[in-house]
Amino acid sequence: MEANNKTSKGRHLLLFDLMDTVLIDPFFPAIQKLLDAKTLEQWRSLRDPAAFYAFEKGEISEREYFRTFYRTGKLPSHIPSVPKLKKHMFSQVHFRPGMEKLLQSLSSRTDLALGIASNYSSWYHTVLSRRPELENWFEFLFFSCELGLRKPDPAYYRAIHESLGESFASIHFFDDRKDNLMPCQDLGWSSVEIALRTSNPEDAEKVTEEILAPLRLAGIL
Repeated sequence: MEANNKTSKGRHLLLFDLMDTVLIDPFFPAIQKLLDAKTLEQWRSLRDPAAFYAFEKGEISEREYFRTFYRTGKLPSHIPSVPKLKKHMFSQVHFRPGMEKLLQSLSSRTDLALGIASNYSSWYHTVLSRRPELENWFEFLFFSCELGLRKPDPAYYRAIHESLGESFASIHFFDDRKDNLMPCQDLGWSSVEIALRTSNPEDAEKVTEEILAPLRLAGIL
């Protein structure tokens, strides 16, 4: 979890979920490249979701995640190991259509601050190494692996809220999952569901409008 100490009074904070809000989540595209429909079902049956959640909360190391990702230690030869999956995931990391240009523009405004609030494991360091511009645009980084909490646990949002104090005029949270939006409203945050799931560059205007429209409505833009 990171937050700098810039003077924030009077500014508006825009908090973004990371995957499928700012970036295209590389996890399932990587799986779909490695497996066909039939073997994908087998992969799902072998995978242990509990390991994923524990890794996202920082409860286990990457080494332990590799060991416990599958329910069995002996895998069919066509099922990818976790290191192989990770390699395919991060071979390329793409922004959602229009997001790169939008974030660059928003980050240049002195009345706004940008932050990431995401359920993500320590692999976020790899994401940032692939997309170093994110650290230039986002002043605040809140990841579940460092908070020890995951959305939509209300404690996740309270931890962020307490670390920020009362220094922002308003906080606006953007997430592609509706369940992740409800708890933050109890803290007085504005929340916006990112409903459009697309990787088509022709949809860039529609993608960015999901973010710009509520900010206009709030009188921020």
